[in-house]
Amino acid sequence: MLDVAVIGAGVVGASLAWRLSQAGARVKVIERARPAAGTSGATFAWVNASAKSPRDYFELNFAGLQEYQRLVEEFGGAPWYHPGGNLVWVAEGGVPAMQRRVEELRGWGYRAEWLTAREVQRDLEPGLRCPDPATQFVLYPEEVWVDVPLLVGTLLELARSAGAEVIESDPVVAITVAGGQVRGLRLASGAPLTVDAVVNAAGPWADQVAALLGLPLPLAPSAGLVVRAAVSTEPIHRVLHTPVVNVRPDGPGHVLLHHRDADAQLGDRGAVEAGDPLCRMLLERAREVLDGMDGAEVVGAAVGVRPIPADGRSCIGAVPAVGGYYEAVTHSGVTLGPLIGRLLAQEILTGEVESIAAPFRPDRFPRG
Repeated sequence: MLDVAVIGAGVVGASLAWRLSQAGARVKVIERARPAAGTSGATFAWVNASAKSPRDYFELNFAGLQEYQRLVEEFGGAPWYHPGGNLVWVAEGGVPAMQRRVEELRGWGYRAEWLTAREVQRDLEPGLRCPDPATQFVLYPEEVWVDVPLLVGTLLELARSAGAEVIESDPVVAITVAGGQVRGLRLASGAPLTVDAVVNAAGPWADQVAALLGLPLPLAPSAGLVVRAAVSTEPIHRVLHTPVVNVRPDGPGHVLLHHRDADAQLGDRGAVEAGDPLCRMLLERAREVLDGMDGAEVVGAAVGVRPIPADGRSCIGAVPAVGGYYEAVTHSGVTLGPLIGRLLAQEILTGEVESIAAPFRPDRFPRG
């Protein structure tokens, strides 16, 4: 029986831990803080492929979206899964570019529907504030949002039920290699662990984990701000992207706000308080586009650091320089988490690499 250490308990690590445990591996999940407390817990959590290019990265993310649908069927339903689609308000002057993108996506087998503001207000979102009823929208009906802490908690509980151990607040400080093969690791508490394989799913800290093996892992991380607001009504029923703010439901009585404008103004800040001007900016913008937001109040904000490999592409699979060492480092971790969990568990246990993951192997980087 294989002993595997999974470093990181976000969506990717939790998904992998469950699939490995389900298949009979002995798994230890090692989290430097708490499960879903890193990037996974500070994300807009919109599962999609419509915003992904080039074609091979789109296909990976489309498979990630479809993996969620299979997962829900496997579970017989899931309280963390929220379908309804993603509605995109096309900016003034942006219709020609969106037409090209929609046709491209349709050619790739991805569903997309054109709607006017009048149709959106009549059939989907009656609280939409859009002064021009002819304004164009695109609906991607298959896209969803997920409650990430609930998903991660569910996956880790399933992994525990299959025998996995979850170690919290005890980061890895050393990885032992002998004869070119991973043999174990040591935690900050001093505890040594003997393992046959180590998976680096450490998100923004993945380069630090790789450095323990002397392996460079170039990252180009970017920070994103999400703001949680309490509302007295239900102003939105699905993911909504507008030119000024992105909004989605976030459980009863709450919505989540995000926009790249706020991300661009974060600077090097790793935390933002609820009273910060950026939070107020997003809330005011949400009031511009939705009824039911006038009495809303910001109740929380989080900054997540997206662990993006330097070339912008996912890094999934074995690193040949060290036997038994694997990486699962990617942007779009929520979209790709369950898929990566299944694919990487398969590779670790059988050596099989599916073709959809082949363009995203770690060995494309010089690895020392």
